Amino acid sequence: MLKFSVMKSDIIDALATTAKAASTKSVINALEGILLTLKGSILTVTGYDLEIGIKTNIQVNGIEDGELVMNSRLICDMIRRMPNGDITFEQTDGLKVNISGGSVVYSVMGISSEDYPLIPELTRGESFEISEPLLKSMISQTLHAIATIDTKPVLMGSYFDIRDNNLNVVSVDGIRIALRKEALLHEDFDFVVPGKTLSEILRLLSDDEDKVATISVDRNQCIFSIDKYTIFSRLLEGEFFDYTKILGYEAKKEATVGVRELIECVERTLTLITERFHASVNLTFENNMLKINCESPIGKIDQQMPVEYDDEKLEISFNAKYLLDALKNTGCDKVKFYVISSGVQALKITPLEGDSFTFIVSPIRRR
Repeated sequence: MLKFSVMKSDIIDALATTAKAASTKSVINALEGILLTLKGSILTVTGYDLEIGIKTNIQVNGIEDGELVMNSRLICDMIRRMPNGDITFEQTDGLKVNISGGSVVYSVMGISSEDYPLIPELTRGESFEISEPLLKSMISQTLHAIATIDTKPVLMGSYFDIRDNNLNVVSVDGIRIALRKEALLHEDFDFVVPGKTLSEILRLLSDDEDKVATISVDRNQCIFSIDKYTIFSRLLEGEFFDYTKILGYEAKKEATVGVRELIECVERTLTLITERFHASVNLTFENNMLKINCESPIGKIDQQMPVEYDDEKLEISFNAKYLLDALKNTGCDKVKFYVISSGVQALKITPLEGDSFTFIVSPIRRR
């Protein structure tokens, strides 16, 4: 029978974080819950929906070892509303649990841990380490280009491709490509992590340069070890898009563009674009100037800004959101714009120096 006490401040974060991996609605009640496993003074808290799982250990005052599943929404709401200070969990008759703190006592029913699925364990495979801030940067700069429609399920994640002692993280949704590249000394191998998993990982990664994350991969599963949390996830299967081919396309025109100023210009056009009234953002490069205009049934806007461009006049149009996503994830004051072509033109965005990131956005027809 499970029994322990713990400070509210020590358990609330563990519950809230692991609850993100619990199913919101399932025919299996246990999947909507959080598994509490007590051994001595260590309480293991786990959320798992068969696709993604999050697990952590916290120190408690262990009184009686045991294991029980609690509905994730219910336990998080109860603990959040408990007074600050010490909270006691005590399993009494069968699956009944008393949760007490101060003058407050909840009595609720738990769920048998026998109904909880087995947690995946990696027995072999590949593993590598990477600093948390660097992994955070690589995920955040590519997450926006993950496909959200499952016409090709493997594109609903980011491709981690280690080759030639470089780690490439790539996302493709059919309209755009986001690539982030960093040196990593490791043998070649690759895997695709679901976007949902990466979103949760991003929330847990810190900006502390001294912290290191470990990524382990075994067949169709992966584990991210981040500080006190372990995130385990299924991998997406299938053949990913060959991003190396499009990177080799010839760049026919080149411009140097100020990122902040262009973001402000594109954001102004959003006033004229709604779900009802669609419109493209039109870019015209000529004589070291960039004209940005947009016209919809709501109205029209014309703007211009200086750029470095001395080639022949170039006119190209984009979906405003897709262009903004790329610009906002550069992390640069200025970037290079290239027009690449293999029958159809596309915009390639890179840093002024190096190739740490490459964003490719497909244009749309002018209206």
